[in-house]
Amino acid sequence: MRNLNDIFILDGANHNNWHLDVAVEGLMDGDPKAVYYHLNSLLYEEFSKINNDTKTPINLLKFSKLRIKDGTKPVIKDIVNEALTFAKPKVFNDPMDPIIREWMDLKKKEAVTKLDKRFFQYLKNSLENLRVCCLSRCNHSMHLNPLMWAHYADMHKGICIEYEITNDMLSAYNNDNQVLKICDVRYRASKMMNDYITLDNALLAKGSPWEYEHETRLLYYDQDDVATVRKSGNYKCLSGFRIKSIYLGYRISDVDKKDVLEACRGKHVDLYQVSFRHDDITKLTATRL
Repeated sequence: MRNLNDIFILDGANHNNWHLDVAVEGLMDGDPKAVYYHLNSLLYEEFSKINNDTKTPINLLKFSKLRIKDGTKPVIKDIVNEALTFAKPKVFNDPMDPIIREWMDLKKKEAVTKLDKRFFQYLKNSLENLRVCCLSRCNHSMHLNPLMWAHYADMHKGICIEYEITNDMLSAYNNDNQVLKICDVRYRASKMMNDYITLDNALLAKGSPWEYEHETRLLYYDQDDVATVRKSGNYKCLSGFRIKSIYLGYRISDVDKKDVLEACRGKHVDLYQVSFRHDDITKLTATRL
């Protein structure tokens, strides 16, 4: 894929993109709607070029807490609607993930002219239309990985959902306005911010300390999202993803367990209770309910 400089740098001789040129014209004319329209279209075109490097069908795991700060349980709705929740990258726990956000911030800081600074702010705003769903591959007994339960499932009080991802599911969200890609994360021992960074690596490269997650990502971009016109939430749900099984955390409460069981009523979902092994308390096991 092309690197970020060739795609987004205003004076780059290789960008050769009509949407970029018209966005700059709109910026100079004081027309923010035109700027966002063409930057959204530019990002949509570039994201569409990313290759799905993960074969489907594939089963992937989503570790999740049940309760959020306001006391609601959005993951219960995901189970009922067989949906996946996608998040804006700015809520990720790693501030360097994905690289593209930090790259845009750096370019804005390095910009000499006010026009360039404003351009990269608009570009970063358009990136708000990107949502990412971070999943783990089912190999390596990931559903029994204590670190994943501790870090992403509310210290074992949450759940782990096994989804089946098929090509038909992906195709439902690929059209003239939106794009959905599935790709494995690429772990790197080192990565320079000023190095040659392609768009796919800017979205998928992570430091090697995160390799224990065995992560696969769903990348979703909607060029008609309202995020660049008025503030929208950090999360977006996409339905139509079949749930194969659910694992209940070792410390899940009776109330939360009851809510999960009720959400699964009438669905062909295998349910498991996770616990620590008596013969080795450093390891987990799962018992079918």
